[in-house]
Amino acid sequence: MSEQATKEEVEELTDLLRLPENEEKARQLIEHAHLTVPEMELPMSTIASITTAIFQAEEKQQLLVVKKSNLRWIRHAAAIILLLAVGGGYVWRSFYKSKQAVLTQQVDDIMPGGDKAILTLADGSTIALDSMGNQQIAKQGGTSILKVAGGTLAYNPEGNSNEVLYNKISTPRGGQFQITLPDGSQVWLNALSSLRFPTAFNSDNRTVELTGEAYFDVQQNVAKPFIVKVADMKIEVLGTSFNVMAYPDETSVQTTLMTGAVKVSATGQTRLLQPGQQTQLQKDGKLDVISTTDTESVIAWKNGYFKFNQADLPDVMRQLARWYDIDVNFEGPIPDFRFVGELKKGASLSTNLKILSYSQVNFKIERNTLTITP
Repeated sequence: MSEQATKEEVEELTDLLRLPENEEKARQLIEHAHLTVPEMELPMSTIASITTAIFQAEEKQQLLVVKKSNLRWIRHAAAIILLLAVGGGYVWRSFYKSKQAVLTQQVDDIMPGGDKAILTLADGSTIALDSMGNQQIAKQGGTSILKVAGGTLAYNPEGNSNEVLYNKISTPRGGQFQITLPDGSQVWLNALSSLRFPTAFNSDNRTVELTGEAYFDVQQNVAKPFIVKVADMKIEVLGTSFNVMAYPDETSVQTTLMTGAVKVSATGQTRLLQPGQQTQLQKDGKLDVISTTDTESVIAWKNGYFKFNQADLPDVMRQLARWYDIDVNFEGPIPDFRFVGELKKGASLSTNLKILSYSQVNFKIERNTLTITP
């Protein structure tokens, strides 16, 4: 805990902890440390960085740190986690062997989502994009719609048609997709989301309409501001990258700025954002600005993983439900846990549930329904 061990001592301890004959002794030492560790304060950011290091370790033993309300428990957990970082996961498995929740599941596991979306053309016809190869899909006015390498949908204006046609791309639960708009701006759609947009930006602005969640990387054009409409909220940009999360089952609509600058307007209020800041439009119409935002957690979905920074269990489950296309039920009181760590989106549901089970929450899968009990 005092970080006074030399490199040689750490290596020696690691070797000793990995020997099966030392399991009982290691358990006793950790239990003793758990009861007698000095009152040392470790911020959750430190615990998160330790957890991330564990995720990246060679053995790939993924774990989540669980934060309870009791601060002393946090300090004890930090001591265990530090030893875990030394022992490569073996100590954790030994010490908590008798305390882990039991995970029951069907023989057929639930696989993760993938690149799936439906494109709705101006005439109302639809195209399932996940089943299309790399080719020209359709033509709308003077714009060709292409499925290009990497599975991206691209709009390529070829003429000067003034005809305004609107398309919509929608992802289901368990789906995500990337699209390049006619101006070259790129949009990544998360699961259960949709984007409505013109096939050519011929007016004095570039307006799109979003439901769900998306990450935008907007091409700069001072003459034509880029506008994202989310229900009664409007986001105005010139050229920037930002994330918008507007699921109806979330507590607020969140706009997080990565680079550049944006102006967010809603319910008669206007807020200017700087990189790293986030607006939260609450259910009562209040528009707040959060100055210190964990942007890495916000866009983790785009980069292939879930990242939790003191997220509660319902928050974790809402994200998993959208990605694995499952329904989640809670039986009994919802445990007051806070999660810090990462889960891979490419892993099966049971793999990620096993990691979550270290919080001593019981999970049961029946078809596409996940039931959680204390």
